[in-house]
Amino acid sequence: QIHESIGHPLEMDRILGDERNYAGTSFVKASDFGHLQYGSSLLNVTFDPTIGEELASYSFDDDGTPASKQFLIRDGLLLRPLGGALSQFRSGLDGVANSRACGWNRAPIDRMANLNIEPGDQSLHQLIQGIEHGILMRTNRSWSIDDARNKFQFGCEWGQLIENGELKGIVKNPNYRGISAQFWLNLSAVGDRSTFQVLGTPNCGKGEPNQVVRVGHASPACVFRQIDVFGGDA
Repeated sequence: QIHESIGHPLEMDRILGDERNYAGTSFVKASDFGHLQYGSSLLNVTFDPTIGEELASYSFDDDGTPASKQFLIRDGLLLRPLGGALSQFRSGLDGVANSRACGWNRAPIDRMANLNIEPGDQSLHQLIQGIEHGILMRTNRSWSIDDARNKFQFGCEWGQLIENGELKGIVKNPNYRGISAQFWLNLSAVGDRSTFQVLGTPNCGKGEPNQVVRVGHASPACVFRQIDVFGGDA
């Protein structure tokens, strides 16, 4: 969810149109930075290649720019893109040290690195207690999102029903769908450090010719309201 509906839409070369032939565009515009309320006030997203235990950690990107932790989204407000030195020059916007190549024979392009949601202040038990009717989803099994990285549908392998603040029966293969520009505005609670998990993917593809790189994502447990959930077998 972080990868597809935050990471890819914020890549500056995609926003500038460089990826239209292959990986698509973005619903985000260059004029949105500093103005667009990307999520609720609970959403804080950081780019941080300096964390050693994640999949995409480094001290300098492949243009030689020093890596540092930067807020892309703070209190739900979109602040800066995932744009390296070239994209920053082209757009006139401050970016991050994310110009990366998969090997010596590829040009560095704007890529995600460690893209994380910052923890909140509630334990998993407290999050569940605050839900009257919902579903706890784990273990992603499928993902689909449009070329502008806006309308999406994701499937999970395993879930549990939540009724009146308590976990109930198991649900197999639950799914949910939404629109990126609205989904993060429905974020209503964020778990604390005890719910924080380091995840990621080893095979994010982008660019012509294609480049595959590792990308890290870490996140606490999160609660979303008014989400379209469908499918699933008890």
